[in-house]
Amino acid sequence: MFPRLHLFIVICLSSFVSLAEEITDSAAPDGVPLVGAESAEGVLSEQEQIRYEVIAEEDPQAQQTTEHLEEIWEAVELKVLEERLAAVDADTDRAREEVKSEAEEPGLIRDEPVTKPDEVEAFTGNVYGSIRLRYRQTDAGGLLGDAGSRAGAQGEWRASQDSWAYARVELGFNLLDELDQLFSPSGSSGESQAGQSLFPRLYTVGFETPVIVASYGKSWSTYYKISNFTDRFDSNGSAAVGTFNAQTDGGATGTGRADQVLQTQAYIDFLPERSKVNPFNLNIQLQKGQPIPGVDGVNYQYSIGLSAVLDSREDYSLGVAYNLATVDELDNPAVRAAGIKGDAQALLIGARWFDDKSYIGVAVARLLNHETTDEGTYFDGWGSELYARYRLIKKYWLVGGYNWLTPDEEEVQAGQYELLYGVIGLRYSIDEFNRLAYAEWRIDNTTNESGDDVGDIFTIGIRWDF
Repeated sequence: MFPRLHLFIVICLSSFVSLAEEITDSAAPDGVPLVGAESAEGVLSEQEQIRYEVIAEEDPQAQQTTEHLEEIWEAVELKVLEERLAAVDADTDRAREEVKSEAEEPGLIRDEPVTKPDEVEAFTGNVYGSIRLRYRQTDAGGLLGDAGSRAGAQGEWRASQDSWAYARVELGFNLLDELDQLFSPSGSSGESQAGQSLFPRLYTVGFETPVIVASYGKSWSTYYKISNFTDRFDSNGSAAVGTFNAQTDGGATGTGRADQVLQTQAYIDFLPERSKVNPFNLNIQLQKGQPIPGVDGVNYQYSIGLSAVLDSREDYSLGVAYNLATVDELDNPAVRAAGIKGDAQALLIGARWFDDKSYIGVAVARLLNHETTDEGTYFDGWGSELYARYRLIKKYWLVGGYNWLTPDEEEVQAGQYELLYGVIGLRYSIDEFNRLAYAEWRIDNTTNESGDDVGDIFTIGIRWDF
């Protein structure tokens, strides 16, 4: 009787092995397993019991069949795990593409360390543009205007096996936005250029190698490497941490689109592989003799900017930036009248976290002789910004955050000035964030230097990159 029972068990196990092999071989083409990890665990539990009984009765043939069954189900479990990890990687890649497309600045040739293929064309280039229109409703009335429309061209030339030269020029359009500052005097996005319907936003030439990159021209600053963590609202924001200081584009002081700036950046890979952190990004810039905003006939002696960024390979970044613009004529009556008591300094710490459904960025700045009130008076103070978005369903996103800039208590020359507003909005992304429509409500508690309230702003608009 017992030999027949052994034979029956062996036949059953052999049949089960054949069936499992057929299941494994007939997995769906798209990689979706027909057997889940949970069911595999249940089968393995029963299998272990069978194996124990067979081994106890010392049946070598049944033992080999059981071990074969274990190998098959281990392969099934490994396949399930690999597919789940692949899905996670796809979500991370998609989230990174959304973060890049959402950014105000599309980025230069080298925004992060890359390995270029050996076989590439000697010259590559492209023309790009972005139409950004908005309608704002304020207490003073409505206004249809530009929201940073621009067009540009960029290209790169391969000088040797591992080095490239590149150039870029970009123009901004202000055709509809000449009156925008009258409706929104409490903060600047760095886009308004009063009296200019067409103006240069960026122009840069540079050289890069796998280790270092250097450039000269009008470029996004080292400071912006960190402040862009929160400069992501469609029509508001970036008014509290000194990026576009003194109601300018931050060009002269060097914190926004820096003028006549020499920049270099390096990537230092010193952390172990298990840290899952990208090479450390160090950025340096130098300027000389730029005019002090709002102070006629007086220039900064020199400016220097530093920033450092640490990015994980998945979902977070941490950065710090410092910008110094020295003032050599502190006894000049025009300098004293503007409220300047020393060098312009801006220290910024920022962090961000994101996945395929959400993004959170925060930045805190200490500003000395760097920012001004609505009437152009300089002061020392603190600023902070928060930006967040969350995917509601499919292509609909909820956005929110705040900007807060407040002078120190002893800064009496700033009067009653305080910038404080929250933003809540809804975004519909047509093509990631390269093409979108949005609505934003700016809930404003800002008071100007004279103590008057600014009032809320409701905005609807579109962004269409090409």
